[in-house]
Amino acid sequence: MKTLPGILFLSSALFIMMSGASFAQPKVAWNGYLQTRFSDDFRSNTGFSIRRAKMWVAGPTPVDSNLSFRMQGIFRYQTSGTFMLQDVYAQYRLPFGFVKGGQFVPDFSLERSQSDAYLPIIERAAVDNTLIPTASTYARDIGAEFVLQPTGTGFHTSFGVYNGNGGNTKCNEDRRLLYTDRTTYEIRFSSELSWTSGFSVAYGDKQAMSFPAILGNGTTFTGKDFRWGLETHLQSEKWEIQGEYIQADLGNVKSYGYYVLGEYTYDAKNEITLSTEELNVPIPACSNTPWYIIDYSHLFAGQKEKLIVDARTQRANNRSSYEATAQFQIFFN
Repeated sequence: MKTLPGILFLSSALFIMMSGASFAQPKVAWNGYLQTRFSDDFRSNTGFSIRRAKMWVAGPTPVDSNLSFRMQGIFRYQTSGTFMLQDVYAQYRLPFGFVKGGQFVPDFSLERSQSDAYLPIIERAAVDNTLIPTASTYARDIGAEFVLQPTGTGFHTSFGVYNGNGGNTKCNEDRRLLYTDRTTYEIRFSSELSWTSGFSVAYGDKQAMSFPAILGNGTTFTGKDFRWGLETHLQSEKWEIQGEYIQADLGNVKSYGYYVLGEYTYDAKNEITLSTEELNVPIPACSNTPWYIIDYSHLFAGQKEKLIVDARTQRANNRSSYEATAQFQIFFN
């Protein structure tokens, strides 16, 4: 049964591509990319892996050019070789924003709104991977979202309601929904310099939910789940600085973390990024001390074909840890 979503996704994608003539929609396109890497933690794990292999179809529907869709599947090593349905939603464009319904990433946090294929570092920060509301199901949930984003104002706000069970799950059976909001405002100083800041909030009333990355394995939580975050992003043509703080309050248990990164584009083919991040959760597996990270990217064909080399270190329990990773990324179309 674990392969059923992947089979359905592939069947639907092939049907859409094979019947493109009947859609009469040349803008509907398929795409995908592969990320493969070599990693070494200088302790026990060394070797190659497929980090991500994604494929998707997206574009306008034949009914209305304002109504678009996206269907995306992914292979990751965590799914034990299966191809899993990730995104499937419809979106309707309005003069002042859009509405969206289906399975997708709830609008919460800056880094989660940025595609992993275009990140200046090899991996999203641990705080973003752990403390966002839907972290345990690859950031996806099933629901609906309204986004107000008037053109030319720099203002963005969203309101979403979701099952709260995560992606690829059945409908909510206990009427305990997840509610989110993310609001940001962009100040544009010139055509080459802008500053965006904002906040995110999420609230849910959980019943026997598991959060292994926060509370550990074998522990369930019942009660009020409140998450919030602050974000800022200063960006120019040659460099950018961004950072976030995220906190999760599961009843009386508080977990929190942050990251700050700075990227410099040396030329059209070379980028370097420095960052630091820290995650604090109440389980022994988390060291609760900062990582210091440096990433170098070489772009052979822009973001569609690039190599990233990542080196990081952490000092915890009077011991230094080191990790190094090289990742190659290539788009299929």
